Amino acid sequence: MANGDTVVAQSTPYGYGGIGVIRVTGPDALRILGRLTNLSKERLRAFKPRLVYKEIVLDENKDPFDDAVLIYFKGPESYTGEDLLEISCHGSPYILKYIIDLCINYGACPAGPGEFTKRAFINGKIDLMQAESVANMVSASSHRGVSIALNGLRGALSKEIAVVRDKIINVLSYSEHLLDVSEEDIVDTNIAHIINKVTKIHKKVQKLIKNYNTCRIMTSGAVVVLCGPPNSGKSTLFNALVGSDRAIVNKEPGTTRDLLDALIIIDGVPITLVDTAGLRDPENDVESEGIQKARDYMKGADLACIINDITKIEVTTEMLDNNLLKGTPVVNVYNKIDLIKKGVLEKYSGVLKGGLITSALTGSGVEELKKHIIITLGLENNTTETFGITTPRQYNAIMKSDVAMASVIELAGHAPIQLELISFELQNALRGVEDLLGIKTADEILDNMFNSFCVGK
Repeated sequence: MANGDTVVAQSTPYGYGGIGVIRVTGPDALRILGRLTNLSKERLRAFKPRLVYKEIVLDENKDPFDDAVLIYFKGPESYTGEDLLEISCHGSPYILKYIIDLCINYGACPAGPGEFTKRAFINGKIDLMQAESVANMVSASSHRGVSIALNGLRGALSKEIAVVRDKIINVLSYSEHLLDVSEEDIVDTNIAHIINKVTKIHKKVQKLIKNYNTCRIMTSGAVVVLCGPPNSGKSTLFNALVGSDRAIVNKEPGTTRDLLDALIIIDGVPITLVDTAGLRDPENDVESEGIQKARDYMKGADLACIINDITKIEVTTEMLDNNLLKGTPVVNVYNKIDLIKKGVLEKYSGVLKGGLITSALTGSGVEELKKHIIITLGLENNTTETFGITTPRQYNAIMKSDVAMASVIELAGHAPIQLELISFELQNALRGVEDLLGIKTADEILDNMFNSFCVGK
């Protein structure tokens, strides 16, 4: 992004609608508005920020093209911190593209992904966590997710982290001061003061880390994969959990060749449910690719439900090796209970211990499976967190501080006291917190983050 550039983008999703919104931000926003509407400079200067105006947008021949509603936000009192114009026109893709092309002809550049929010960050309107909360608001798929994102956008998490930063700076200043004092003058109370202060900060940080999984899932959703051998009823169970016939069901093994996913809500928790190809030795290249996709998805899942055919309980699932699901929570499901006669299950009680018994065909055990998914994800009590860290970037940054503070406590608890190392670790803790806020962040990290935004946000 070149400093001083004026950029334009559509902010509403592509497609037909009652209205569409175009954003223009930068020093030439008002001049471009004059070209679009043929308004005089005097009329443009009379535009009052944050008031709604109805004007006619003219085409390239200066003929009336569309009626538009305009709002002008004068910088720095705008979302981006620059002059910002929002044009609400009729929601035809042709109309929107035509007006955007006019803006470009009149001197604007096409905006990149997340460029409006990136400018807001660069111009000091929001910090990096608030910028990520903007993306979370757009992608939130549950009421709790919206609440967490909104509190993040309003700065609740930023204020909490800012307090942590101030406290680390205070302890670091104290430690640096002690470096100028002779070793004979440093007493136990000095070291106890450092340990006490850092321990309190550490507890605050660890609470945020503890809530990460809940806040992440409530904001972005959990990935739950149905996996297991062919013909175990994965697709039928997928349809039962989704509540509609999304997956093709057939008794022929290998029917599911590709991934099929659907967003469902269980007890307010957004879950992306994924139906995968049955794991077996593939019979052709297409099935082989499907099985590889299934394995890849299982590695990154928040939870894997291993679906077994209860009528073939003696058959081991050799294709599910321990390395594949290492670190992934697992729920064992024994499906097709409707095909088992009463009393037959007793001889398999040891094998079935700890597993869930279902019939995807009749719906038996499906509600119990839903409850068990929530419990295994650790989200049975998901109404307590109002804000928290929600992205891997935030998690990595706060873990940097957590590790450094644990090192400070360890170093301060053993003689001889090495104040140089304590100060070094406190500086690492401070860097982690500043990475969270975006006070000192590499351009590459910023580019990667904002590139995940939609254009126009």
